[in-house]
Amino acid sequence: MNAPAFSIFSAVSELLVTAGVLWIVWRNWTRRTFPVPLLLVVALFEALVNVLYMANRASHAASGRDAISTGMKLFYAGHGILSLLAYIVFVILALLAWQEQRAGRWFFRDHPAITWTFVVTWLVSIVSGEAIFVLRYLR
Repeated sequence: MNAPAFSIFSAVSELLVTAGVLWIVWRNWTRRTFPVPLLLVVALFEALVNVLYMANRASHAASGRDAISTGMKLFYAGHGILSLLAYIVFVILALLAWQEQRAGRWFFRDHPAITWTFVVTWLVSIVSGEAIFVLRYLR
């Protein structure tokens, strides 16, 4: 099956969003100024493009328009839930980090367990999404 253009765009853009997320965390971790414009671009793009894409794909899977196995539907659902959770946590943590930095503190550096739990969760979400793309369109 040929991959739809929106699926290709979403798979590629998710890698760029991930680079932005990791850059935001890294800058705060290394005690550099917080990249508020990048946060806004990444958060809005993720909400308006990639979350919309996942909702669109979920509706196709749930409606039966996409002929996929029950196991793949469960994998899609797990990925979608994890991705949405990771996105919400990212926005919350980034806003906390921005507020903390304004007070002279470095949230991601000061809370390494939270930071690394978030980073691992985000990366699992991304890898699972890219795996779905490969399994669905490239095999």
